[in-house]
Amino acid sequence: MSGERLPGMNGSMSRRSILAAGVAGSAAVLLGTGNASAAALVTQSEINSQPTFYEVNGAATSFRYDPGFYSRLEAWHVHWRNWTPYHWTAPHKIYSYGAYVNKSGMHGEGRAFDLARMLITNRDTGATFTAFNGRYDQWKNSTGDALRTARIRYWGTMASLHHHFRHVISYLDNAEHHNHAHIDNAISGSGDSSFTTGSATQTYFVQAACQYIWGISTGIDGDWGPQTQQNSSAALARAGYDGVITTQSRWLAFCKASAQQAWALVP
Repeated sequence: MSGERLPGMNGSMSRRSILAAGVAGSAAVLLGTGNASAAALVTQSEINSQPTFYEVNGAATSFRYDPGFYSRLEAWHVHWRNWTPYHWTAPHKIYSYGAYVNKSGMHGEGRAFDLARMLITNRDTGATFTAFNGRYDQWKNSTGDALRTARIRYWGTMASLHHHFRHVISYLDNAEHHNHAHIDNAISGSGDSSFTTGSATQTYFVQAACQYIWGISTGIDGDWGPQTQQNSSAALARAGYDGVITTQSRWLAFCKASAQQAWALVP
């Protein structure tokens, strides 16, 4: 069972949505045994040498991970840095609600991460700015350029995450993810992601990317249909590819191109 909300569930919470509640960030991120053997987890204070912080209190914090999942996070971050504009540089600050939590599901195995925000340095000015703000609860009522920038940067980073992970839950899925993006490798494991039209979560991302990144008017309802297929193929064609994103190679190309297009729009 993928645990994703499938089309037609009318917003009801899936098993995985319940398990991945964003507000679950608490002292439990560092304690307990959950489903994972304590000896099997690794404790890290950084991702790809960039420090991690606890979103609740802003403190520099070490989180515990399954080693394979942590490796995938590092692989994602390497690509994220390579795909972003040249002036987006270290140091970063990565804010999270946690990874391992003493509970059921992927968090209990140390194979999930709740990403709240990413702050990054502008190489040209030395100033720090918000490169990703998963706190939709904070910017959803913004207007004008502030809304456009936050939304495009949000979906650009989500595109990079979808490239690397099969499960990436956004604010479109439910209110519990209005303050973070949930990431896990329950299905994708040690490899890159693939796409299925039966996933409302992935379809939400495709529709949002078409609408907000590629500027192609697209309904955002989590249901794969002719319009979503046509518009995502049109976006893919702009990136120099043809066909439908239902093959893994085209899906990965769509994710990478969407990320790079987002950061070209709001560098």
